[in-house]
Amino acid sequence: MVARVEGPGEQELALRQVLVARALAARDAPIARLVQPEIQPFFIGNRAVTLWRRLRSVATPTLWAMGRAVRTIHEATAGSLPKGVPTIDPFGQVRACLDSPSAWSGSAAIAELRRRADELASRWQEETRDDPLGVVVVHGDPYADNAVVTEGGLVLIDLEDAGVGPASWDFAPLGVGVERYGEPAEDFQQFATGYGAEPGAWPGYYLMRRVYELWVVCWAVRCTADSPGVAGEAAVRVAGLLEGDPTRWTHV
Repeated sequence: MVARVEGPGEQELALRQVLVARALAARDAPIARLVQPEIQPFFIGNRAVTLWRRLRSVATPTLWAMGRAVRTIHEATAGSLPKGVPTIDPFGQVRACLDSPSAWSGSAAIAELRRRADELASRWQEETRDDPLGVVVVHGDPYADNAVVTEGGLVLIDLEDAGVGPASWDFAPLGVGVERYGEPAEDFQQFATGYGAEPGAWPGYYLMRRVYELWVVCWAVRCTADSPGVAGEAAVRVAGLLEGDPTRWTHV
């Protein structure tokens, strides 16, 4: 098994993963399985611990296979959302990052990031409710690092960002990857081909990309408190979002 230990005070994060994992396992979706899910999470002091079945990797994940796995999760929950699974909360994550102490605390940039979060949040409900791909349980961060290819096929892991939300949200990370990180446009197309559809040019998907983009900027800003080496990348992302700096972002 593999033990995942959350930070102090992150019991809710562990519980989210357990609730999602239980619900998706009951529908035979391709996600990591908990060990004895009915009695998880465990608590040791102020830390939450979850235990997962160890997965043996046999190959490198492809974006086509990831798109197929995400589609399988969506299909397993479309039209019949599992009870107890929380709704995704990207704005809660953004605000938590901005509220955390960092090298940017009290700056004009933080104030502007808050303003943008409030603006996007006011539009979210109306503009994303008519997702042409439906409302389902989404993974939230479908990158190669969050997938393992086993002998039985590709399995998605790390469910900390998963929850009920518009299906197109699972396309946002790849869209931002092409736009901001300079990843090949073919990556997005491979994922969409595996999925069997794509969001299209509706305003809600564009908004989702802006929200995900804001989140990865705020995440990097928060990380400067504990990881000074991230400071340079955080500055690049802030400048790119707030000032239009075209410098490509890098994964940290």
